[in-house]
Amino acid sequence: MIRPEKHANALRALNMVLVWTRKMAYDKADHTEIARVLDIAEELPMLFLRDEDMTDYFRGVLEEFSKQYNGFAWALQRFDAE
Repeated sequence: MIRPEKHANALRALNMVLVWTRKMAYDKADHTEIARVLDIAEELPMLFLRDEDMTDYFRGVLEEFSKQYNGFAWALQRFDAE
């Protein structure tokens, strides 16, 4: 699960992950990189369905994305927003 108070932010962050992945495609990023991002991103919505609290893990994935790809910092910011 994602803690209820972070649901909206997590969905906003997931939206930004998809937006930036699409931008990677338009910018003709390496297909292997795009596939790698999508492999990780596809797990994020499933975290909402888990019984245990996966909120910190969700944030950690966003943090790793933002370290590897500058554009994904927006996703982390959306997750951390008040």
